[in-house]
Amino acid sequence: MKKFLKNILIFGLVFFLLDKIFIFFIAVSPEKEADKRLELLINGKINKEIIILGSSRGARNIIASEIEKKTGHSTYNLAYPGSDIEFHEFITRTLLKFNKAPKVILLSVDYPMAFLPDSILNFRLDRLYPLVKYNYINEELVARDEKNIIMSNLFALSRMNKTNFDIRQKKFTALDTLYADGSMPISFQKEGEDWTQAATVTKYDSKKELEVKLECFQKIIALCQEKNIQLIIIQPPLFDPMDGAFRERLKQLTQNKIPFFDYNNQNPIYKNKDYFYDRTHLNRKGATIFTDEIANYLNTHYSKL
Repeated sequence: MKKFLKNILIFGLVFFLLDKIFIFFIAVSPEKEADKRLELLINGKINKEIIILGSSRGARNIIASEIEKKTGHSTYNLAYPGSDIEFHEFITRTLLKFNKAPKVILLSVDYPMAFLPDSILNFRLDRLYPLVKYNYINEELVARDEKNIIMSNLFALSRMNKTNFDIRQKKFTALDTLYADGSMPISFQKEGEDWTQAATVTKYDSKKELEVKLECFQKIIALCQEKNIQLIIIQPPLFDPMDGAFRERLKQLTQNKIPFFDYNNQNPIYKNKDYFYDRTHLNRKGATIFTDEIANYLNTHYSKL
């Protein structure tokens, strides 16, 4: 029995010591990331007057530096391609926990999938795992049932994901090059895109909405109200026509109390393929025009920020 206990003790000690080796991977992971916005957020380095949230349509279609130049108010883009409304709520919560509250949040809402089951938009766990050295990140992973609270606090290995073992320096792709203002405008057009405009509009079905996504949307609204932040909803243009029922659903969910930025849909550039990267994203030319509309809207309605 004593020998068994001794072996258990030795094994536990060896495992404990070996586990400390993995601390190296945890410590190095953030340094190797190309997109450092989330780490800047956690360290309280994003203190701007205007913040942009959303998925790729917010990242590519809204240029923060253009808004800053035209309004005179510091602006930063925290939109992440492929992210869903749950991730946007997490970013909002993180922003307000560690940084000074902005005066305005521009929330780009994806038509039609913002509240629907979708395989393209997800909670960007891949943005969290490189930062597991931060307890705040580990706590979020625990809350999302990605990690065990006890094991992840005892053992470095338990905090890790396979991505943490890749300690090569990450680089931006041509599509996801991050500018200094956090935006990701695209200067080129997608090859082989079919520019035949859809002849019919798919009807928006609110019965398919997921409760968790609706709850996160309401949490963003509540956080902004609590911090006296002016939340503005933005639905970026698409090459194909959109169902107006989605706009009405947003009005219903916000009880018509949250301002909604309406771009000039009579402007022919929003149906001109030369201003789009693909059917769902503007290119930099289109994004500059769209952003200019947003800046003019802010200057007209919120000149006393």
